[in-house]
Amino acid sequence: MTSRKSFWWGLALLLVMACAPSMVTPVPPLDPHAINTSIAQTAEAASTQTQAAIPDTPTVTATLRNTFTPEPTFTGVPVIVFPTLTPIQRVQYFRVKHDSQLAIYNYRSRTAAADWGGVDLFTPEVVPMYLTPHPAGGTYSTVLNGNWEIYIDSLNGNHKQKLRYLKADNTALFDHKGFPHLESLTMGGNLVTLSEIKDGWGRVNTISFSQPGALKEVNYVTRPDIVHKFVVVAWNKQTRKTFWVDPPPGAIYWPLVTDRAAWIPMDRLEPFPILPMTVTAKAAQPIRKTPAVNGEETGSEFAEGETGQIVEYFPSASNVWGRLRGGGWIALTLHWKYLTDWSMETLPPPP
Repeated sequence: MTSRKSFWWGLALLLVMACAPSMVTPVPPLDPHAINTSIAQTAEAASTQTQAAIPDTPTVTATLRNTFTPEPTFTGVPVIVFPTLTPIQRVQYFRVKHDSQLAIYNYRSRTAAADWGGVDLFTPEVVPMYLTPHPAGGTYSTVLNGNWEIYIDSLNGNHKQKLRYLKADNTALFDHKGFPHLESLTMGGNLVTLSEIKDGWGRVNTISFSQPGALKEVNYVTRPDIVHKFVVVAWNKQTRKTFWVDPPPGAIYWPLVTDRAAWIPMDRLEPFPILPMTVTAKAAQPIRKTPAVNGEETGSEFAEGETGQIVEYFPSASNVWGRLRGGGWIALTLHWKYLTDWSMETLPPPP
């Protein structure tokens, strides 16, 4: 009996050993370097995608209204950014169309209309901006006194004749209630950016009335999107053509400032061509280190017939500069002349 029990215990032991692996396969040791590399690559990729998806955010610093110290508020409509090694312009600029581009004026100056009631064929080329994205929202005025009047005066060099014309109650900007009640309007050819597009309307970025920012260096040359130029549209009966001039006293400027929303129909705007884009030079010009007529030259030339890729715009006064992918700036439009095949239907205000 004892030998039989031993037999069964021995058989059970053999079955257990047969089912078990002969040896345990060791787990390969972890490679800390490989893990760190993988984590770093994953984090870097995630960071790159996240940053590309986040539009630039302006920094606004609060301050007392009469100090004019924070930077002006400015939020542009971002262009979709795809993964690329080439920087892409994130702010979309628009020009306000002229009378000659609009069916409501029969594609010519409003002063050419048979029922034109003006004293002559010249008039400010005003374009209203509305409180809501609908004409029923109506226009409005913003009171510009105190520091605002000082700023307007400085934009126009404290020129008495220009300021008398600008502040008059019959020359467009202060017509409804008189100075200092600035009407919510702009004029043809001027530049704007938008913070929102809704139902065929665009909400225009303006200087914040309550937090205007440090305006000492903000003018038509440095920020033509928020400092606009007075534009007079006219009709030539002999040539039957529309043309644009400065008002009688000369070039006049005013700040695009509001204390409320400013909406404009999208069909009154022409967008800048989307970047990046390749342009071909119509005439030779120096490549400059900064986007300015007197900007320092790099020593290189953008020769006639040469092509280059534009990756950024820099509007300045009535001119537009483009940054080349390889570095440096060239003029795209200068004094109403297009120096490359880059062009727009809407002319800027008279240079």
